[in-house]
Amino acid sequence: MQPAKRPPTPLPEHPLPDVARLTEVLDRHGVDYLVIGGVATQAYGAERPTGDFDCLVRRSVANFDRLAAAMRELNARLRVEGLSDDEAAALPVQLDGLTLSRSQISTWATDAG
Repeated sequence: MQPAKRPPTPLPEHPLPDVARLTEVLDRHGVDYLVIGGVATQAYGAERPTGDFDCLVRRSVANFDRLAAAMRELNARLRVEGLSDDEAAALPVQLDGLTLSRSQISTWATDAG
C-alpha cells in the first residue's frame, strides 16, 4: 500500500522571488551571505515549494552597509503583518547598515520578490 501523498503547501500571497536577480545584486554589492531555507533545498534538487528567499548575512559593519546598498537598489521595504505593501513602504524606516545590524531577524519585500 502506497502512503497517501500530502497536499502541496500553499504559497504565500506575495510574488515569488527572482532568485537570479536577488543573488546578482547581492553578489555585485559584495555581500557575504548564505542562502538557506526552501531556495537552498531547491538548489540541491528538493521539490519543496517556497515563496521567499531566506539568507543569513555575515554580521559585520561593512557587510551590513553593503547589504543596505543592495536592498536599496532592490527597493526593499519591511513586510509588516496587517499592513499593505504600500502602507509598509510608507513607514519611516532608514535602510542602512546600522539599522540592519540592530535586528536579528527581519522580513522584507523587494522588487525581486
